[in-house]
Amino acid sequence: MRKLIGARSRRSRSRKRQFGETKPNYGLEVKKEWEDFLKKEGPRIKEEDPEFYYHLIGKKLPKKYRNPFRGTKLTPAEIIPVKIIEKTDDEIKRAKDDRLIKQQLVDMKEKQRKEYNRITFEKQQKLVHWCNAHNQGNWRSIHSEEYKSKKDKKYEYY
Repeated sequence: MRKLIGARSRRSRSRKRQFGETKPNYGLEVKKEWEDFLKKEGPRIKEEDPEFYYHLIGKKLPKKYRNPFRGTKLTPAEIIPVKIIEKTDDEIKRAKDDRLIKQQLVDMKEKQRKEYNRITFEKQQKLVHWCNAHNQGNWRSIHSEEYKSKKDKKYEYY
């Protein structure tokens, strides 16, 4: 049987370059549409909102557009008077007391945490002790007679 040679074969439908047909390149079509949009609408967007325009084209905003107060000047009619709320002595005292109580709570929690850690540390220290690595300690050799006698029972009761 003859071997098929990929896209050059008459049976291959993946690409038909030999016959002048190709798959459409959608990325190229999108790019063309995008460029047309920027040519038509770009100048208008740049005048109205330069920050958005430079975001669309993927470039850094130039220095001349970075001033946030560009083109805006406050007139005396636009200045709104701000009403200052005065606090009474009782409110100021209550606010100070609240701050003091919150600080005391934080300090108390910190002391409790440190005390808990100290107690836990002391418990753990009881378990930690020095040992001699050359002594056998509580370990028993599996080859010893004692181990074998406890493992292998001599009598079977049932």
